[in-house]
Amino acid sequence: MPALPSLGGVLALAYLAGAVRGYCGFGFAMLLALGLMLVLPPLEAVPLALLLDLITSAGLWRRAWRLADRDRLRRLIGGMALATPLGVWLMASIPPTPLRVIVALLALAGALALLLGRAAVPNAARELRAGTAWLAGVASGLCQTLASSGGPPLMLYLLQQRLPPAVLRATAILFFAVSSSAALSGLWLAGALHAQTLTRGAWLLLPALLGNALGQWAFERSPPRSMRWSVAPLLIALSLWVLARETLLR
Repeated sequence: MPALPSLGGVLALAYLAGAVRGYCGFGFAMLLALGLMLVLPPLEAVPLALLLDLITSAGLWRRAWRLADRDRLRRLIGGMALATPLGVWLMASIPPTPLRVIVALLALAGALALLLGRAAVPNAARELRAGTAWLAGVASGLCQTLASSGGPPLMLYLLQQRLPPAVLRATAILFFAVSSSAALSGLWLAGALHAQTLTRGAWLLLPALLGNALGQWAFERSPPRSMRWSVAPLLIALSLWVLARETLLR
C-alpha cells in the first residue's frame, strides 16, 4: 500500500471495523479512523474512513430501508445537514496534532457515555419528538464530519427510543450512509480528498467487506442484547492508545 506503513495491522483493523459495523450498524468509521491516525494525519485518516464506511455499507442499505424508522431518520438527517458545513470547516482548519487529540477525546467521551448510559427497554417505541431528533442529528453530524465519531451521539438517542434492535440498527445504517456522503462531499470541496485516498481505500476495501459480511452473518443468527457492549470497549481502548501515543511523542 503506497505511503502507508504497518500494512498487516491496518488490514486487520479494516476487517475488525467491518465486522463491528456489520453486527451493530455503526462503529466502522470511528474504529478505522482512530486506528489510521496512528500512521496518518487526521485530515487523511478521517476521509479514508468515511469513504470506506460509505462503500462497505452499500450492501446493507436495501434491507435497512425496509426496517428503519423513517420519520426519525428524516429529522436526524435534517439536523445532520445543518452541522456538516461547520464540521468540514473545523476539520480543514485545526492543525494535525490537536485535531488528533480532539478526535480521540470525542470518541472516548462518546464511548464512555454509550457504555455508562441507561438504555430504555426495547418494547413500544417512544413518541417521536422532532426537536430531540434534530438535536441528535446535529450532534452526530458534527462529530461524524469532524472525527468520524458520530456513532455515540446517535446511538445514545436511539437507545432511548425503545426501538427493536433490528430497527435501531437499520436506522443507524441509513443515517451514516447519508452522513458520510455529506461529509465526504464537504471534505472534497475543502481539498481533503485525493487520488491517494482512493488508492488506499482500494487496498482496505476487501478486508472491510469480508468483516462486514461476517458481522451481518453474526447479527442474523444472534442479534446483540446491548449495542453498547459491542463497540464501546473497543473505542475506549483505541482512544486511550491514540492519546497515550500523542503524550509520549511530545
